[in-house]
Amino acid sequence: MSHATPETIVHAPVQRSFLPLLTQSFLVQWPFYIVAVAYALTTYILLADIPSYTQAPIKNLAIGIITLTIPAGLVAIFFFRLLQYVLVLKPESPVRQMKEDVVGLFRKPAPFILALPLLLAMIIFNKGMLELKPMIPLVKPFTYDTMFVEWDRALHFGFDPWVLLQPVIGHDIITFIFNMAYNFWFLALFGTFMWFGFARHASVVRTQFFLSYMLCWWIGGGFLAVYFSSAGPVYYGLLGYSPDPFAPLIAYLKDVDSRIPIWALDAQAVLWDGYQGKVTPIGISAFPSMHNASAVLFALAVFRVNRTAGICFAVYAAMILVGSVHLGWHYAIDGYAAIALALACWWLAGFMARWHGNLPSTMRLNESLARL
Repeated sequence: MSHATPETIVHAPVQRSFLPLLTQSFLVQWPFYIVAVAYALTTYILLADIPSYTQAPIKNLAIGIITLTIPAGLVAIFFFRLLQYVLVLKPESPVRQMKEDVVGLFRKPAPFILALPLLLAMIIFNKGMLELKPMIPLVKPFTYDTMFVEWDRALHFGFDPWVLLQPVIGHDIITFIFNMAYNFWFLALFGTFMWFGFARHASVVRTQFFLSYMLCWWIGGGFLAVYFSSAGPVYYGLLGYSPDPFAPLIAYLKDVDSRIPIWALDAQAVLWDGYQGKVTPIGISAFPSMHNASAVLFALAVFRVNRTAGICFAVYAAMILVGSVHLGWHYAIDGYAAIALALACWWLAGFMARWHGNLPSTMRLNESLARL
């Protein structure tokens, strides 16, 4: 007669319930697939008549998430969690506590059960986003840059916004700090994705965050980006517009770059080479600024989890807004429109997330995950 050990008593139900719960998780998280498929279909319709349109292979997108998004997200979460332990929670040993967190993640598979359906939805979503962005100027050439310059001046007492910022932040070290902050956007993106994606239950804030993010990109990075096709201040003169009010700003950035590396200039050059067909195009699109929209969503979501961290992310979102203008990426109107879009999508997604969270199927899934 065999005797069950404590280990088999604990782990056998988990193993038996993993696949049924994963199936249940896929069925519950259907709202993400609605938006992801809608974005992919929007891209297909907009680009169907473009001869050079090629669809991004699903396999490559999946590999990108596995090799880039997840590792970068884990690094970001590691530093966020370490800071939380050192500055806020202050356990006896932050390193030992983090080790226990990692072990606990693998002992209880709830985060993986929730994350896997979301990752598949994001692959479909990224397919639409990555295919559309490089093709925007082929669908509609850049035509709104001069108008956005006029709108910026109308909103800022007749001045170009960068001119108003220059006396305050137009110094080598400050410019470098804003350049660093702008590049850290990707860590913030991957970190929040991993934090909310690998949650232990399907919370309202988790659903609200991902729905608002996807809605922002579908509306802002899709419809609005095409309709208000524009390149941004750094490319104003390269597009042939004259006089170029941003020439002194670009000259200043290049001068600082001769002493301290300003990585924005390298990235902007790569994007322009892609636009000219010299390298594989990544995509240029100024309006609305999706960096700004995403940063606002990060702050809104994190604030719901931790007020102090949320305030820090709000300060970071403000730095992204200022940095996007100071580094020549965006017109100020790009950022203002992005903030309005993010707030609208957050509100709409909140309504949808609360409704979704009260569905019997969602509550049953959370109850099952809690028993793991």
